[in-house]
Amino acid sequence: MTWSVLPGEQTRRTWNAPVTAPGPAYREMLPHVRAIQHDPLTFLMESWRQYGDVVQFPVPFLPTYLIGSPQGARDVLLLHHKAMSKRTVQYSNLSLVTGEGLITAETDIWKTTRRQLAPAFHQDMIRLGTKHVTDALARLDTCWAQHTAGGPALIDVDQTMMNLALEITGATLFGADLTNHVDRLTAATLSALHCVVQRVRNPLPMPLTLPTPSNLRMRRAIRQLDAAVGELIDQRLADPLPTGQPIRDMLDVLLEPTLGQPFSRKQIRDEVATFIVAGHETLASALTWAWNLLGAHPDEAERLRSEPHRSSLVFDETLRLYPPAWVISRRSNQPVDIDGFHIPKNAMLIISPWIIHRNPALWKNPESFLPDRFAQGQPVLGYLPFGAGPRLCIGREMARMQGAEILGHITQHWKLDPINKQQTSIEASVTLRPQGGLPMRLHRIAH
Repeated sequence: MTWSVLPGEQTRRTWNAPVTAPGPAYREMLPHVRAIQHDPLTFLMESWRQYGDVVQFPVPFLPTYLIGSPQGARDVLLLHHKAMSKRTVQYSNLSLVTGEGLITAETDIWKTTRRQLAPAFHQDMIRLGTKHVTDALARLDTCWAQHTAGGPALIDVDQTMMNLALEITGATLFGADLTNHVDRLTAATLSALHCVVQRVRNPLPMPLTLPTPSNLRMRRAIRQLDAAVGELIDQRLADPLPTGQPIRDMLDVLLEPTLGQPFSRKQIRDEVATFIVAGHETLASALTWAWNLLGAHPDEAERLRSEPHRSSLVFDETLRLYPPAWVISRRSNQPVDIDGFHIPKNAMLIISPWIIHRNPALWKNPESFLPDRFAQGQPVLGYLPFGAGPRLCIGREMARMQGAEILGHITQHWKLDPINKQQTSIEASVTLRPQGGLPMRLHRIAH
């Protein structure tokens, strides 16, 4: 590895932070400030290619590292998980929207909550949830049939998948019919998450109490989300779980937990908000990019149409190329060694599945869309669309089931063609989304 430092910087590249890994010097970082804010995927990838699997950035206030290797990710998320915290800029700003839900909660709170929520994500509950997916797809078929009554129709696949995923999340986790609220809720979610990203990338974000335009938008979105969550909770309180009956969904678990202490109203709000925001946004992102990839690879789309059981392979490969959680952050509570490099206490660690999923040491032809690479299952090391270690996403199996079922169904009844052949630009927000949506031409398949 080549260390890039300026005279006098051989030992320090940030205030009070020793240099322990290769990386750019102050002067080299300045030209990239705009790229960091507007095209972070390219910046991170180029940093990894230039400096290696562990990169130290000259960031003020605390040592900051990019982790780009499968082993490094394993060290952070699994081997040294007890030495890691979620007290990072990423999760602190996300918690302004979700509260102390499962994604942002610190370890002690997370352990208790995860254990209490586990019954809602048991395999039996996942199987019961397939009916909600089937019902939502039936409504989508009806809607699309109306759109295509006069022939092929132009649709925004990104918006459609957002609405579909929200309907399914509402029904599966909360027993709620959100079909009449999807536009309002998806708009509020996207607005709030856009503000989260702005705050993360702003070196001096204003306190949320100050009435800046961005803060006002975020506060308005949070109010809309809170109103929807409150309505869900109140509806279920009016229809409690009958004594002796099995749980119906996650909301039953939150309101009448069988393990641990009862949840407070705020805790229930935070978990519901977390799954409304994160549960449907990540599924929608993966589905949108799956249609983008299938549109660019019509041979794979035709093969999926004739072999619908391949939908899980397509979904897994999409998650590799376009991981919704494209960056994962942790803060070290004590000194650790990561992939052979010393990381001091109170350092910021940035793990990028976007980079790790393109590491040629692990993936053959890493930039290519090859669903068959998952025919023998998922690799143990280096595949992180749902994180890894103890904090592996609790909804992983539910999302994979839903994603595969949706892809399989739609491919059998509909064809989605790209409008142009140009590569779709990526908006690296909280999740990865296509800039300006994803317009595609919808055709009904005659049977």
